[in-house]
Amino acid sequence: MNIHCFTVGPFLEHTYIVSDPESKEAIVIDPGGENEKILKYLKEKELHLKGIYSTHGHIDHVAGAYELHQLTQIPYRLNVKDKFLLDELPTISAYFGFSDIKIPVIHSTIEEGETIELGKQKINVIATPGHTPGGLCYFTEGNILVGDTLFQGSIGRTDLPGGNHEELLQSIKTKLLTLDDKLTVFCGHGPKTTIGREKEFNPFLIKGHSRFL
Repeated sequence: MNIHCFTVGPFLEHTYIVSDPESKEAIVIDPGGENEKILKYLKEKELHLKGIYSTHGHIDHVAGAYELHQLTQIPYRLNVKDKFLLDELPTISAYFGFSDIKIPVIHSTIEEGETIELGKQKINVIATPGHTPGGLCYFTEGNILVGDTLFQGSIGRTDLPGGNHEELLQSIKTKLLTLDDKLTVFCGHGPKTTIGREKEFNPFLIKGHSRFL
């Protein structure tokens, strides 16, 4: 599985294109804007876009979803528990001085246990609520895309609407730290990391630390 990252927008959010080199099928995860980069990459690599997904509903991870759907007519999927965040986009956009972000339509919800198939390869969906109620991670062999659930040396903030600190720590503890230590973690912002590195060095996750459940 190939994973290509674009850093886009004023929040320096990571938009990912995940593709199968044999079938040339691809999905976009967390379309944060600057869709011309996505379309150019898809064309250059001769990839066939099969789906548009978000890990969660915050503005920086959905800002390009409406336009990308309009340009490609490919369905957009987000866990419906985060729909309330989409409904707040006009207010949030105005607060940050953005005038051109439109509310994307969730063509179908996506839930834990679903499998996305790209050719013969599979991407498994894991629910990791806490940063937002509908937070998801996308897990494929050797890699996991976690949005803002986990970062190198940190975890997602939980002071925004729908955030829950204890729930986030529980999600990380039971859903992510149980995975292979060598698994590469692709985050929503900042550098990638591994499960093993975060187990050992992340101050929020070190056993015995007051911030760890």
